[in-house]
Amino acid sequence: MKVKTPDSIDIIKLSNIFIIMNKNKIKQILKNILPDKRIIDDEILLEKYYTDESGKRFSYPILALLPKDEVEISEILKFSSKDKIPVVPRGRGTGLTGGCIPLLPSIIVSTELMDKIVEIDSENLMVTVQPGLITGELKRRVEEKKLFYPPDPASLDSCSIGGNVAENSGGPSAVKYGITKDYVRTLKVITPSGEILKFGGKVKKDATGYNMKDIFIGSEGTLGFITEITFSLLPLPEYRIDLLLAFENISDASYAVVKILHSGIIPTSIEFMEKRALEAAKKFLGSEMASQKGEAQILIRIDGFTKESIERIIEVLDSLSKELKCIDILVAEDKNFQDKIWTARRSLHDAMVQSSFSREREDVVVPIKELPQLIKEIHSLEKEFKIPIITFGHAGDGNVHINILKTEKDDKNFDENLDKLLFRILKTTVNLGGKISGEHGIGIYKKKFMRMVFSEDEIKYQKKIKTLFDPLNVFNPKKIFPDD
Repeated sequence: MKVKTPDSIDIIKLSNIFIIMNKNKIKQILKNILPDKRIIDDEILLEKYYTDESGKRFSYPILALLPKDEVEISEILKFSSKDKIPVVPRGRGTGLTGGCIPLLPSIIVSTELMDKIVEIDSENLMVTVQPGLITGELKRRVEEKKLFYPPDPASLDSCSIGGNVAENSGGPSAVKYGITKDYVRTLKVITPSGEILKFGGKVKKDATGYNMKDIFIGSEGTLGFITEITFSLLPLPEYRIDLLLAFENISDASYAVVKILHSGIIPTSIEFMEKRALEAAKKFLGSEMASQKGEAQILIRIDGFTKESIERIIEVLDSLSKELKCIDILVAEDKNFQDKIWTARRSLHDAMVQSSFSREREDVVVPIKELPQLIKEIHSLEKEFKIPIITFGHAGDGNVHINILKTEKDDKNFDENLDKLLFRILKTTVNLGGKISGEHGIGIYKKKFMRMVFSEDEIKYQKKIKTLFDPLNVFNPKKIFPDD
């Protein structure tokens, strides 16, 4: 008979039992750090901290804490580290991969009360903010000063800027302006053991030591707690025009994206939407789409500081129109018309939810020239598995959102084949030189596929970084990396 040694005892399970049994004691200790009203232990109030936009849940938070500054967070993390209590940082819960969902009995530390703009430095084109600030609010506040923060995730009016940094969020404007990491200049972070660190500065260039801030960008809240961010800004472009191009088939639309990018112009955005997605948006919004034509559409945004610069780009696109095989072109100069088009685009995620009993939302990215092949192979898999798959997304940077739909409540085919289908989609993406996530992250749901992308040694060195910052593995544990 095998004798259990201390090393073979399930320490995690024992720790979980200890934490749950000592919930009241933990709360009493935390009252020395936070006032009682900012410690949430009521089961009804805790509901919103159980999950994210994925809608799934695994374990339950024992408490949710609402700190207001970095000192409070530091003290919370010192306590949790000392007593080996898992902590999960949380923004606004708009993530799609389970990054803020506790997998063990945990303390949730939410940034929702840390939502201030610390400084808008117009002279240096910089803005410093707390992590709980809503992204759309940041964009609006700097635009009042004729400044521009380009990243624009679909959930910009509900997601937090700290969550954007933790996930390295993208958005439609990435084609011309890049993604979140391209604007982060300074990060203040607190390590899982409570040390307050600051990396970067109000400078465009920095060759001073290791680029530590970028290790935290996209780390999905597994290395440290982000408490303050300084972003660089741009002057606000004065002119914007949107063009909506319709195509007879999906293949023509996806090839058009590649041709536009090879034409020498750089649009702000190139969004791809197939007809079934637009039909779902029409039903969700209860209004007609701007154009009813074609099996697929491309939405192009152009911005600039002079009308002449925009007109030159439109001339190039017009000269390309026959080669692009588009069957209809709408030009939107009026803001109300532009809002109508973009409202349809930004509603697609919610429209997919309404149109199915269940769905898997996948976010993959491939090299630009492989975009037509990816979409072609995805729809071949749709026919093979007999499961509806609807695509749309940020085609201008090769980032496609794949919606695998369960259209009947008791669809055995969907339940039995989903994992196989998902594996095939991700394997196809990797074979085309792509990655299994372009902007949503890995979190819980994709960690089992990380070996598709990385060798064991490459995973090992990433885990060493995690261990360096979090040797006790109590800070947002069991995320990103495949289980051993």
